[in-house]
Amino acid sequence: MLLKLLISFLIIYINIFSINFSTEEINWIKDNQNTTFTINAYNPKHIYLYENESGVLSGVYINFFEKISKETGLNFKFQTLKRDDMLNLLNKGEGDIIFNVSKSIDRKKNYNFLPTLNSYTLGVYSKNETLIDIKYLEKYKVGMIPTSSDSLLINQFYPHLNNVISIADNGNFGFWALENNTIDALIGKSSNDILKIYKFTPFENVPPSQLWMAVNKNHPTLEKIITKFKLEFSTKEVADILKNERPYFYRQLLSNQQLLARIKRRYSNIKVLIPDIDDMLPVFYRSKNKYSGYIIDRLEELSKLTGLPIIFTSDSENYDIKAIDSKIFQSNKSKQNLYYIPYYKIKIGVFSKHDANFIDSFQSFENKRVGIISFEDIDTNLLNFLHNFNFYKMYPDTTEALNAVLKNEVDYIIGDFKIISMAVANKYLENKIKVAGFLGGNNTIGFGIKKDADLAQLVDKLFPNHLAESRILQSELSVSKKLSPNYKYLLLMLSTFFIIIATLFYLLRKATIASKKEKRITKALVESFEAANELNDEDTGNHILRVNLYSKFLAEKLKCSSKFIKEIGEYASLHDVGKIAISDLILKKPGKLTSEEFEEMKKHVIFGKELIQKMQLGSIAENIALYHHEKWNGKGYWFGLSTDAIPLEARIVALADVYDALRQKRVYKDGFTHEVAVEIIKKERGEHFDPALVDIFLIHHKEFDKIFISH
Repeated sequence: MLLKLLISFLIIYINIFSINFSTEEINWIKDNQNTTFTINAYNPKHIYLYENESGVLSGVYINFFEKISKETGLNFKFQTLKRDDMLNLLNKGEGDIIFNVSKSIDRKKNYNFLPTLNSYTLGVYSKNETLIDIKYLEKYKVGMIPTSSDSLLINQFYPHLNNVISIADNGNFGFWALENNTIDALIGKSSNDILKIYKFTPFENVPPSQLWMAVNKNHPTLEKIITKFKLEFSTKEVADILKNERPYFYRQLLSNQQLLARIKRRYSNIKVLIPDIDDMLPVFYRSKNKYSGYIIDRLEELSKLTGLPIIFTSDSENYDIKAIDSKIFQSNKSKQNLYYIPYYKIKIGVFSKHDANFIDSFQSFENKRVGIISFEDIDTNLLNFLHNFNFYKMYPDTTEALNAVLKNEVDYIIGDFKIISMAVANKYLENKIKVAGFLGGNNTIGFGIKKDADLAQLVDKLFPNHLAESRILQSELSVSKKLSPNYKYLLLMLSTFFIIIATLFYLLRKATIASKKEKRITKALVESFEAANELNDEDTGNHILRVNLYSKFLAEKLKCSSKFIKEIGEYASLHDVGKIAISDLILKKPGKLTSEEFEEMKKHVIFGKELIQKMQLGSIAENIALYHHEKWNGKGYWFGLSTDAIPLEARIVALADVYDALRQKRVYKDGFTHEVAVEIIKKERGEHFDPALVDIFLIHHKEFDKIFISH
């Protein structure tokens, strides 16, 4: 039982955070299950959308629309467009969805524009041997593809740039013009040169931009649905897709280059020097005897790209790549690696156990005991400076340094702010160790590659260089990771959780027992009233049972709610319960009632409603008793209501009651045949009875006859 309860809580939790569609969106999705929406992609050559080796579109957005399709049942078809075809489509305002387009006033007439996930910066490309000064572009032959999103940004931020040469787009973003020396520099997006062949200088005044997904205004609901899924498509999901796609994407790009072939010929494996540390979060850490972290993800991508296994080693003389190479405290004598590929920007932070003066320079440490966390040899100049301190100590391990602070062995520790912060969080020391300051500017750590220029070039090419790709993957460097739970708090949470579950279970059981008891009492009361009514009117027979069955049947054909059907099937029998308060002289009078007697008889609807109200059976039962003698034309009683002002449950019971009364033999009349009863009800369509109910009755009248004969 407890397991079922826990599963129920999990289901509720998942449903709370699932995408919430409006009624309009749900209906639209149902209506478009058999429609295929075409997604047109122009020049899909980045990891978010690209053609794989088989010519099939792959990438992040394929996964994105597959997710929409899986959760909604909508169908999407991708197709690649050439530039002219894409422009023609946009000019005509056609197509369902178009990818990688720029936004303009004219296009906004036909499309709603959603930003894509892939951002870029605008800048100038040149050959590596050509140095371009962005301030003096007028000195160079500068090329640009006209009518592109690049040209729109240039017109906005550099309206006086007049020496731009229009070049044709032959599918390689205009790089052909650089290769042919037609131009000295090419204006383009940072994401165009995926393999980092050219030198890129960004425009300082142009902010990062995005390409757009244009959704045709003929599909406004589709645009709303895509927007909702974009909000739910988390950074982690995108990062996971990127990790999976990148090796295949870059392998395809490098397939025609000799670089990858040379690496595969030269190496049978790649030896990576790993430091003897456990907690360099988020860059590198050990968890459950497994290496993890940002640099491990990049090394795994390198292994998938080359097909070569990664061998981790602690041999500082025999390695191909040094996993963590730093220039922070590196000595001049330790330049073992010819190539340095930075991947992580750091800021040197100062931490202390005690609230102290804010530290912003090395001079502030005089007469203090200082611990320095470094995975490198210390630079000679820094060593000379440190000798001015009364005390300093080196710590290659963050855990050891934090323990030194807690034990008052040092007053301060110095190291990477982010790495120490995450170590503090993982050890739940936030209330004991505080930030005490910052030193210097930003520095970097990266891969150190000893001797192989080809390997260095390959590693460099593999690193994220698209603005959005880099931002999403490096978001992992800013998200705290918990390697081990806080058992004290976990135990408290689990204890609290089980107390809550036990309490809820007890209350649920108690409520269930009370509910069952209440239902038994209510059922007994209803049956008692039915019995009293039958005793009061011996001719009634199974009339009240049949009225229940007729009423439930009509409610089902009307497709009413399950709750409505259930209640009308149980309480229709109480329509005349108020008659127990009417004199037998009136009820059993064989002849016609006088006007005074009839007025007294009519009061049974008031008595019935009051009795049911005291039983607390709900509004449906009350309405049946009070209004079942009202007529569609307003000539009924007690209130003279008409048409839809009469509650539906009362209109249903009115027809059911009259049909059965017509068929039944009473002290004052003989019963009619089924055919005669049908004709009488047919004539009362729009007079006594709701026309819609009569129409349903006429279609299914044989069922009424079966119910009457069977009961």
